[in-house]
Amino acid sequence: MLDAVHNVTGADFNYYREDDAFRTSCSSTQSENMHATDPTLSGMALGAVGATVADRYRLEKFLGRGGYGEVWRAHDTYRNHTIALKLLLNRDRRQAWYEASLLTALSSPHILAVNNADVAVDVPYLDTALAKCSLDAISQPIGVEPRLAIDWTRRALRGLDLCHRRGLLHRDVKPDNIFLTMEGDARLGDFGIAALMDAAGSAAPDGDPRIWAPEFYQGTRATVASDIYAAAVTLYALLAGRMPFNQTHQADLDAAIQTGDCPDIRDIAPHVSRALADKVRQGMALLPLERFTLASLFDSKLGGLPSRPRHIEPISAHQGHDRCWHIAGKGAAIYVCLTLLQGSAQANIETRRVNSGTRVTEHCAQIKATDIPIRLRRLFGALIR
Repeated sequence: MLDAVHNVTGADFNYYREDDAFRTSCSSTQSENMHATDPTLSGMALGAVGATVADRYRLEKFLGRGGYGEVWRAHDTYRNHTIALKLLLNRDRRQAWYEASLLTALSSPHILAVNNADVAVDVPYLDTALAKCSLDAISQPIGVEPRLAIDWTRRALRGLDLCHRRGLLHRDVKPDNIFLTMEGDARLGDFGIAALMDAAGSAAPDGDPRIWAPEFYQGTRATVASDIYAAAVTLYALLAGRMPFNQTHQADLDAAIQTGDCPDIRDIAPHVSRALADKVRQGMALLPLERFTLASLFDSKLGGLPSRPRHIEPISAHQGHDRCWHIAGKGAAIYVCLTLLQGSAQANIETRRVNSGTRVTEHCAQIKATDIPIRLRRLFGALIR
């Protein structure tokens, strides 16, 4: 039985990581935090453990909630399969059902599968594949290797392109809503606020305020261009390990987005190539007409980036250091470590060979802290040739 309430608030849906293989790469606190915020503990829930939805889905575990409803791990008794069941709130019943029904037709290896959609006791629901981990859990706080960030973003863009061709806007593309399968494939998911385009190809703005497109503040509606902007913000976040706009006060966040006032991606992630940074900037252009016109074009441009003979991966900092990178590929593997010197405006850059621990003296230096981004960019440029 479902007990519908109308004041579910909070962050967007989170997904519980089900597989132990992801314990080292996904947030170990996620399931603990879920228990702490479980609305069933206070009765503020659409469902309850053990309840059956639509005479088919047995709710097993509360996974997360957001302003649009709840997510549960559930057992589909028809298919004898474990799935993620989304119970949607604050939606027009017929519109929500229609949009959800369209999602069931979005069969793609780049979209988290939607198996079924219907309405139970006036609450629309979605039966979706159970994800293993979100990209947000993997990328924070140091970011991921550019090769991975590009690959995952391209897969999400292919799913997004299919949505656009079917007349749907996602409206909430971000690392939290892109998920990894057991095979490590990234899939676009969480269509809880997806909307049908009107005749003009638009819909009302919605989604996480951190990915709002600048034009929303001028009264412009959501379009393909705003979804592409959000995809570029996602790529930035995967590379940097943080969102480009992370102001805590809404007024500050709004002002920063409208002016594009965020750190350059190469200042936050100096190992990112100039060519890749250019694609991030174009996707996040203030004016919609200056962005990629289609998700497929963004995908193609990322695919056309020159390959590097060596690859740079940000890694957890070694003891005594503040930031570290691992460089591998052609030639000997190398660690680059940055240490901020306490009580001064100086920093040390130390470079060592991974196998022997030998210092690469020509790439070690003490520098001004203000010069860190440019010196690291030059260093990485020299080391990957």
